[in-house]
Parts: sequence; structure tokens; C-alpha cells
Amino acid sequence: MRRIYVSILFSIIVKIVSATTFIVTTTGDTGNGSLRNAITTANATPAASHTITFNIPTSDGGYNVSTGVWTITPLSTMPYITRSNITIDGSTQTTNQGNTNLNGPEIMLNGTGVIDFGFHIFNVSGCVIKGFIISDFIYGVQVTGTLARNNLIISNYIGTNYNATDTLGNYIGIEVLGGPKHTIIGGNTAALRNVVSGNNHIGIRVANADSNVIAGNYVGVDRTGTYALRNYDGISIEGASKYNTIGSYAAGGGNLVSGNVAYGIPVFGAGCNNNLIIGNTIGTNSSGTLAIPNTYGVLFDDGACFNMLGGRKSGAGNLISGNSAYGVFIYNNSTNSDTVVGNLIGTKAGGNQALPNVNGIVIDGIPKYHVVDSNVISGNMQQGIVIHATGTDYNSITRNKIGTDLSGIYPLPNGLDGIRIGEGPQHNMIGGAQKGNLIAYNLGAGVSVMNDGDYYNRISQNAIYRNGALGIDLYPIGVTANDAGDLDTGPNFGMNFPVITQAAYNSLSGNYDVYGTIDTPNPSSVTIEFFKSDNDVSGYGQGEKFLTSVTPDASGNFNVVLVAGVWGGDRITATATDANGNTSEFSASTVITGVNEIAARTQKIILFPNPAQDIISFELPVSMKIGEIYIMNLFGEVMLTNTFEINKNTRTISINISQFPSGIYLLKLNDGEKVWMGRFVKG
Repeated sequence: MRRIYVSILFSIIVKIVSATTFIVTTTGDTGNGSLRNAITTANATPAASHTITFNIPTSDGGYNVSTGVWTITPLSTMPYITRSNITIDGSTQTTNQGNTNLNGPEIMLNGTGVIDFGFHIFNVSGCVIKGFIISDFIYGVQVTGTLARNNLIISNYIGTNYNATDTLGNYIGIEVLGGPKHTIIGGNTAALRNVVSGNNHIGIRVANADSNVIAGNYVGVDRTGTYALRNYDGISIEGASKYNTIGSYAAGGGNLVSGNVAYGIPVFGAGCNNNLIIGNTIGTNSSGTLAIPNTYGVLFDDGACFNMLGGRKSGAGNLISGNSAYGVFIYNNSTNSDTVVGNLIGTKAGGNQALPNVNGIVIDGIPKYHVVDSNVISGNMQQGIVIHATGTDYNSITRNKIGTDLSGIYPLPNGLDGIRIGEGPQHNMIGGAQKGNLIAYNLGAGVSVMNDGDYYNRISQNAIYRNGALGIDLYPIGVTANDAGDLDTGPNFGMNFPVITQAAYNSLSGNYDVYGTIDTPNPSSVTIEFFKSDNDVSGYGQGEKFLTSVTPDASGNFNVVLVAGVWGGDRITATATDANGNTSEFSASTVITGVNEIAARTQKIILFPNPAQDIISFELPVSMKIGEIYIMNLFGEVMLTNTFEINKNTRTISINISQFPSGIYLLKLNDGEKVWMGRFVKG
């Protein structure tokens, strides 16, 4: 008897554990067959997993024949989902009753504006909310608790009417709050997409939650992605939220975040770090061809640090265009070290036509150490980039195309300046070695530095050309004349520009020799950068192509040998940057003369042995009494300089070159009247 009893009991337990499906058969709020009862029973029933399916007949009182939708209207707060691995699948109504709503799900939950939530997953894992219209709750869907893991919200309309053509907003559409991880909202296909639109406050909110994924959703627009159904904010990442991913590298995995009243994607709060925003379309329709503006596209604020907008991988870049204020807004004290890389900002999806924001990127209010790299920032109504306010320091703007299309060939101008620095920013870097920006065709200046107090802003190795005003403009607007001693203030301390005194072909070396001077304190600490000029109408050439750089001597004199990138008849221009990073405007452009003025007063000297290993020697010209000696490499770098008096008894001089790298060098002697030159090889 005991064996039979045990066997029967075991069979009953197995039946209970394996019972996994609960069927909703009525839109009624309570009783058998109701959604409320199914959730309550699933919570209470031990099992590895449960599925709640729907099979409500058309005879049910909650069915609307004109919309093809069954509406469940809770009369009180719905039960929390407190058991892991519960799937609630509204799409099963389609399977069981047919596709009665051709433009959306068949099951609607309507909170009538007073019920707390449609669904709430609390501290459990592996749950799925799929295939519902969830509208007019305080929270459409909530996921909360530090033990909540790997929950999935897909294929829903949240905050809209039955076919996502009009609003029926929740206060917040989806909220992930207080510790959940690895929640997935949406996916990489249209079938997984949520439309989260029309909500009164936020479409999707992640607060104090890490490592969640929001991908492929329409947030702030109708189901077709062609017009606005506004949330106030689109996707909000708040508090100490880290390592969340908004978008996807995969095609179809980017969110369409457009039409929202304030911010498309705000990321804000101390500890809101290391979040990734990739592959999204922000401010346009689904095809990226027409504007559906947010006011601001993306915001980093209130101490958000180390976040990435875009990236270098294929599919990482965002399209951020059509917004009615700023495409990207980086704001406030302690908002540091975010990166904006590889995005299209102000263009259509192809990168070759304008779809303007008012300003492309604005960095304002003491944020520091941000990197803006390798973006196309073009077609915007005003500035491409604005760096604004005292304390907005140490930001780097590198390798961007500002005012051109994606190819970098054709004009796509911003309406005013390419980059504007104003009202106190310091120590910002525009360009740099191997990191120069392409800043061209903008209708204002290439780079403007506006105010006294805008100091130490280095503008280096950029290609700046064909802008409507000066290439670099240290205000007041227009060419700011050099002052004696360079002791004035103003933007970048009114750094004097170099004066090129001569540029000519040298028939002995086969290169172009450039001479000039800079009037500034401590000239030997200054860097002079040379550019092929675009022959700007002001006569103060914009620098179309960076050529090389050189350091003047203690008297401010400099010379450089240009070995590539220019020809006789081209124009060159130059900038000066002091040791603290203050860069000047471009110098007056100078034509490289094809007939060499230098050659007319230059004689050749013989150097031996040539090639040389350790010592190079030469015999001084008979007429030379006192002279200066220079040895330069082919990049114009001065390797050795010295002034000497000539010994009457010995007219041969030997120089130790053992420390020089192997290569070709030019040796020049100058007595103030004539120049003697020779070339040698260090083996």
C-alpha cells in the first residue's frame, strides 16, 4: 500500500511542476480566465517556467469590432510578477483568434489614468512581456529589484492607441529601476520592436540599473516612423546607471528616437558612466531623410562621465539631425570624459545632404576632457561645434569633417562658424599631430575664438579652407593686426601671427626655402606651422594643407625647407602657437617665387667626405669673415646652429655628426650678405 501511495503522490507532484500554461479567456478584471487570475496563479505555482496565453472570443464584452482589439481595464493595481520565467504573450491572441488588428497587437491594457502599472516584474528573472498595447497607466511596464535579470519586453505599443497613430499616454512607458541587469527592450528586427510613444513624461527610463539593452524601438513616433507621437523625453538613462547599451551595431538594431518634446536621449547623473549609444536615428524619420525634431538630440549632463556616443566599429555611428536646438549637448560641472565619435550630425542618412540641427554639438557649463572625433558635423543652421563658458576646458576636437559632406570633397556648410569658442574656455585642442580636422566651406569663420579669457586654445595641423570669413579669427571680427612685443590680451592673448619674409625655390637643394620672423616673447618656445594656402580673399590665407612646422631662434627668426606639397606659384601661410597653446590667426599668404631670389646670392660649398659617418668637413669661402652655420634635415628641423669667427690660419672646419640619424642634410653658411649651401649624406 505504501508503495502505491508514494507512486500516486509523485505523479501528482510531477503534474504540478510541469503545468506551464495559463489561458486568458476574458477581458474581465477578476475571476477564472482573467489576466489578473493568471498572473496570481502563475506566481503561486511551482514550476521551471510558465506561459500565459490569450484566447478571448469575439463575443467578449471587451472586444471592439471596429478596431479588432480586446481591452482589459484593471479596476485596481495589477499583481506584481514575482516568479521567474513567466512569459505573458499577447501575440497568442492573434494565433488563436486571427489577425483582427492589422496594424498592431490585439490585446490592450488600459489603466484609465489611475492604475499604477500594466505589468511589474519584481526581483525575478527570465520574464517576457510580449505583444500588448499598454496605455494610460502611471507606468506601462516596470522592472525593479536587484535580483531582476534577463527580462524581455518586446513587440508592444506602449503609450499609443490601438494602431500607434495617436497618443494614449502612460506617465512613463517603460521603467527599469533600482538594480535590474540585462533587461532587453526590443531587438534587432521589426517584429521585436516596441513603439514607445505618446507618454506624458518619459518613453523608456533606466535609473540606477546596469547592463541593460534598448534596441530597435520607435520612441516618440508613430508605428511607421514618419510623424511625431511625442513623449516628453525619449530614452532617459539616469542616476548611477552604467554599461547600458542604447541601440545596436546590427542593422535594424538602432532605435528611432524622434519627435520628443525635450531630449531624445538624456544621460545624466553622477555615476551615470560607461553607457553606449550606437546605431540610432535621432531627430529624423525612419529613413533619415526628413526632420521629426526632438528639441535636443543627445544630452550628457549632471556628472555623466565616460559615456560613448557612436564608436569606431561598423554600425556604431548615430544619425543625429533635424533637432530644433542642439544635436549633442554636453553640459554642466563634473560632466567629464565622454566621447562623441563616428556620427553624422546635421546631415541626412547618406551624409551628403543637409538636415540641420540648430547647432551640431554644444559643450557648455564647465564640462571637461571630452573627445569629439571623426564625426561629420555639417549642414547645421548655426555653428558646427560650440565650446562655451568659463571652465569648459581640456576638450579635444579631432579628425572631424566640419562643413563638408561625408566624402570630405563637397561643400555642406554650417550656417555660421565651423567651431566657435567663447566666454572663457581654455586649454582646448582643435586638431593635433595626425589628428587634424577638415574645416571647410562654413559660411562664417573656420574657427573663431571670441573673448578675452578664451586662452590656451591650440589649433593645430587642421585643413581649414574656403570658409566665408577668416580661417582662424581671434576677435574682434576680421584680421587682428600684430602688436609690437605681442603683449596684448584678448582671445588666445591676441597671439601674433608669423610674418613670412620670403619663400622661393632653391635650385641647389631642389626644394623651397621659407624665411620669416615672429614678434613675441620667448620665440624659441613657439611652434610655427606652415600650410598651403587657399588664397583667401582677405590676403590672410586659410591653411588648406598642413606642410610642416619649425621653431624660431631666440630672435624670432625662422626658416624651413619645404620638400613636398607645394610648387612655385603656390601660396603658403602660417600660424604661431606659444608654449602655453595660444594659436594665432593665419599669417598673410605669400607666393612661392619660381625664380629663386635666394639663388642669386647663394654659392655652393664642397663638403667632404660625402657620404660621412662621424665627421663632415668643408673649406670656408675666402671672403667670409664671420658667419652663422646651420644644419637642417629635409623636414626643415634645425639639427645644429652656431655662430663663429674665422681663424685666418685654418679655413677648414669639421663638425661632429655622429649623433645625427642617417639621412640627407643641408648645411648653410650665412655672413649677412651671402649664403653658402651644400648637401651631404649621413651614412
